[in-house]
Amino acid sequence: LSFRACAICGSRPMSYLLYCVFRGGRPPEAELPTGIQGKTVLVVDRSGLGAAVSEIAQIDPVPDVATVLTYEGVVEYLFGQQTIIPMRYGCTVPDRMGLAALLDGRHKDCEALLHRLDGLAEMGIQFAASTSEACPAIDSPEVHPACSQPSDRSGVSYLLAKQQHYGSADRVAEARNQRVTTVCRALSGQFVRHKVERPASGAHVVSIYFLVPRGSVESFREASRRCLEDRLTKLVVSGPWPPYNFADIANISGN
Repeated sequence: LSFRACAICGSRPMSYLLYCVFRGGRPPEAELPTGIQGKTVLVVDRSGLGAAVSEIAQIDPVPDVATVLTYEGVVEYLFGQQTIIPMRYGCTVPDRMGLAALLDGRHKDCEALLHRLDGLAEMGIQFAASTSEACPAIDSPEVHPACSQPSDRSGVSYLLAKQQHYGSADRVAEARNQRVTTVCRALSGQFVRHKVERPASGAHVVSIYFLVPRGSVESFREASRRCLEDRLTKLVVSGPWPPYNFADIANISGN
């Protein structure tokens, strides 16, 4: 079971939407933001772990912006108070007994992950993937297979074009990986761990997520600005955020 998936999925009447898991002190519910669908956010204690939940009649598989912002607002409020394991929107349990079973079953994993996340926040860096590999002109000796009609080329020329195309794709991927390495090297000493999210087919943005000591966020930003000044690449820096991209129980042993 990964906390990035629904613990117990379904749309049973008045199930509980799970926002995050934490340990230690129980934050006063009166001070918590209002949850999804205007419901009160409740804090459930279980053997030294706490979970923030609110009742929900049905999960919208494609939530609107207001719903997502409300959900994130609750998670970010609790993140501002203590170390948490943030959940992705849509993680539900059928009732308090289901939540207790979940916390009992993953108690050791949650404790270990909370220890790993202590004092850390997530920062993100995005940069544009290369889009310079455009198709050559139709009379070019390097014709992309998709740029000409079958009648325009022989079988041999088609195979050569395919070879050139995939060779070009490999070069783009290699250049992208070099940029990731360059950025991470420039930020060395500023983060504890990182993850790279490479673009899916048709996408043009590479994302790198960093676990950064909360007290070093400004230092991380400054180092990122130096990357911009050094023209390493055009970067977009965001955060600090709850560590969503590092809150997977399945990856508790590290990467």
